Amino acid sequence: MAAFDPVDHPLGWRNLITPSVLALTAAGLKLGWAPVQMRLALPEGSLGDRIGDNMPSLAASAAAAMLIIRIIQFLAARRMGAPPPKLMRQIITLLVWAATCGILAGTVFHVPMGSLVTTSGMMVAVVGIALKNMISDLATGLSLPVKVGDWIEVDGGDMGRVVEVTWRATRLITRADVTVIIPNTHLMAKPFRNFSQPEAYFRDQFRITLPVSVTSEQAERVLLGAAYQVEAVAALPVPPELRIHAFSDRGVDWELRYYVPDAERMSGIRYKVQSNLLHALHHAGIELPGLLIEWRRAEETAIRRLGDSVAAFLKGIDLFASLDDDDLTQLAANLRPKLVSAGTAVVNQGEPGESLFVLKEGLLAVSITGSDGLDTMVGQILPGQFFGEMSLLTGAPRSATVIATIDSLAYEVCQAELAPLLRCRQGLAHRLSQVLAARQLRNAPKLEAARLTLDENKQGLTQQIMAKINAFFRLGPEVA
Repeated sequence: MAAFDPVDHPLGWRNLITPSVLALTAAGLKLGWAPVQMRLALPEGSLGDRIGDNMPSLAASAAAAMLIIRIIQFLAARRMGAPPPKLMRQIITLLVWAATCGILAGTVFHVPMGSLVTTSGMMVAVVGIALKNMISDLATGLSLPVKVGDWIEVDGGDMGRVVEVTWRATRLITRADVTVIIPNTHLMAKPFRNFSQPEAYFRDQFRITLPVSVTSEQAERVLLGAAYQVEAVAALPVPPELRIHAFSDRGVDWELRYYVPDAERMSGIRYKVQSNLLHALHHAGIELPGLLIEWRRAEETAIRRLGDSVAAFLKGIDLFASLDDDDLTQLAANLRPKLVSAGTAVVNQGEPGESLFVLKEGLLAVSITGSDGLDTMVGQILPGQFFGEMSLLTGAPRSATVIATIDSLAYEVCQAELAPLLRCRQGLAHRLSQVLAARQLRNAPKLEAARLTLDENKQGLTQQIMAKINAFFRLGPEVA
């Protein structure tokens, strides 16, 4: 049962001030009118005398009516778990005051109840015929399956948040901050979508066509990884999912389904997911198919295209950007692809290692185990990012544990593949040291804040990393 504010709920002391004042006024008039009547010497049956006799009853009836209204609204709020809508409050007030006026007319003013009922029935019939559209809107408004705060989309395409439900219409505020007023009968006459029921979160989806050369496993790594990177999507209890919508002449039509926490954030979350998808497609080397038909010989298999795509992929990594095309081709030929299932550790903190990894597809989570034995999530590794470089270049143990959030594909670069390049390429080790030093400085907030000493820190750190690389790979100073 919902708790109500003791000040603002219908039985709060602020809402009881008016009924209390009216009740005290009625009691005062009842007790004090007789002496006033005697002092004024009002004739019995005169207008002043009748007003004085009836005023206590009128004030007491008004106080009772207002108190009844407050009690009914309070009971409705407790039953609904929230304050009743404005339309319900207005109807409760109208019915209670109508009943009060009828009782006063029959008891205080001695109006015959039969005549009153007959007259009221005729008035209701006349008013009903004259205001049938308004009454229809009112009856529809009482049965609307929406409440203030719901996000709905009507048949005309207007999507907005319900801010008010009145006697005749429902008022929306769209995502463009435009007010839309819809008559209740019009709203119920056509289908509309309520995004806030039964839960506040709901599913969003979009489709994308990928080449037929993209396997289902690769599509899952790329598309699901793009959705899981959005924190608001990953935090919901329903995980994203991927479906094949259709096969076409251009390729395979994939449908990515994911949930958003509320309709107000749907557009922004969709942009984040699609932006992540473009980033992942770029690093995965996947180009969206066009209408151009390409003919190629069967002998031109994926070997050449794989080598070219891997070399181009490595060229976009800042650690290997200084290598020339021959070096990249040689390194790409010796890379070891590593498919990692969701929940599987790629590396574990503290274990020895002599390789680094470059993530091509998927999403990885990085955690560190503290001295208290608790694991702390410290970040994520996205497609195009690398990790484990200090183990490869200096032989240092793994500094963190990296686990696949979803099925992922990474390339492993081992010491045996990199050592020949370091020994035969003049200055390569120094350039790699500069890249690593710059990366470590970017991850050190204190050093970033000290902009005046950044170059000195970078130079000193480069020399330290360079010394470790020389010692680990046994490089001579003339090679370094």
